[in-house]
Amino acid sequence: MKKVVVFGECMVELVSKQGDTLHKGFAGDTYNTAIYLNRCAANVSVSYLTALGDDFLSSELLARMSEEGINSEYIVRSEDRNLGLYMVKTDVHGERTFTYWRQNSAATQSLNLLKGQKVEADLFYFSAISLAILDNDQKAKLFELIAELKATGCKISFDPNYRPKLWMSKEEAKKWTDAAYAVSDLVFPGGDDHAELYAHKNAEAIFEHLAQYEIEEVVVKDGASSVNILIDNKLDTLPIEPVEKVVDTTAAGDGFNGGYLAARLTGSSHTDSARYGAKVAATVIAFPGAIIDKQALANNVPPIQ
Repeated sequence: MKKVVVFGECMVELVSKQGDTLHKGFAGDTYNTAIYLNRCAANVSVSYLTALGDDFLSSELLARMSEEGINSEYIVRSEDRNLGLYMVKTDVHGERTFTYWRQNSAATQSLNLLKGQKVEADLFYFSAISLAILDNDQKAKLFELIAELKATGCKISFDPNYRPKLWMSKEEAKKWTDAAYAVSDLVFPGGDDHAELYAHKNAEAIFEHLAQYEIEEVVVKDGASSVNILIDNKLDTLPIEPVEKVVDTTAAGDGFNGGYLAARLTGSSHTDSARYGAKVAATVIAFPGAIIDKQALANNVPPIQ
């Protein structure tokens, strides 16, 4: 059984409903990917690496992870920090507006609290958000951990989710994003992220930028129009079937990544994996919230055995 370790932050998600009503959930970019990966691959072990607080919400999240079958062996607890939190407002087109409270969350101390605990994995997945919430000393510790994992044959997967407010400057974001690219084997650059961070106007510009790194598999998500995959200097472009009804665009990319990795880890080709990931994403955006009902996903995208 393949073992995947996903690193990042999961937060309390409060979604505005009618009037003053809020719906509480738990979400975060890498957490969303971990959930969808675990749901979609029946024979893959998924662990989440993060720090939680010692509060009741952190305990609720830990219980939720257990219900989802996410392993907690790399969960550490902070005695003096709690979970981060964000609120969401969704417009009539399914686009969302976010407000965050995460600056002093427990997850920002994850590598300090891990205290050298040995991590074992066949695949390690993280994002630029995972990097951005850490101070520079912990960023260095993360790259030390990645180097140790790579030495054991572990593959590294990275998504350059760019959130400007988490970085001091674009230059800082570019520096660390490029450092992550340099150690990665499978990456998921998004057209929107690269346009904002690097001013890349198309997939060709992204591939040209990444050519300086020895990345085995580059999966460029070009919004809702296509997926471009470069493997062994061979490019495959797959059109994406339009979704008729979009309820909530949150976690579309996270769902795609989870579905794609689930398919790849269970032996599917990169093109079949992209089609599967696209089906997961299309299902996710047809329902409200970052993490949709488990049965709703299974009804539309059966897990891979």
